[in-house]
Amino acid sequence: MNYVQKLLVVGLIVVIGGCAGASTPSEPPSVNVTGKWAGTWSFQNPSMGGGQVTMDLKQDGAKVTGPMSVSGPTSSEPTNFRGPVSGNTITLDAAHGSGTLTVKGDEMTGMVYGIMPATVSLKRQR
Repeated sequence: MNYVQKLLVVGLIVVIGGCAGASTPSEPPSVNVTGKWAGTWSFQNPSMGGGQVTMDLKQDGAKVTGPMSVSGPTSSEPTNFRGPVSGNTITLDAAHGSGTLTVKGDEMTGMVYGIMPATVSLKRQR
């Protein structure tokens, strides 16, 4: 695993692992994200790299939990996370990073700001 890949994995783990301290959502959820999601991630500067991301989410009211795995030229161990859902948005918030994923039907997209910004695009698996 090269240095840049290690930074992404650490950044995503810090951001997603830190969701436990996220604040209460401001509006009730308008989506249910329970299920398996798969897609891609890439650094905001695509020449820095990208890869695959999978999540298996469970939603209970305005809270989402589940494991997330990130892969690319190398892979990471699954990371469990939780975060609030407000309307159609999942907010990731941590001391060392943040992010927002917006859900539209069976698609979820957004930005994660860890050590380096990365875009994330996922589709619900049926």
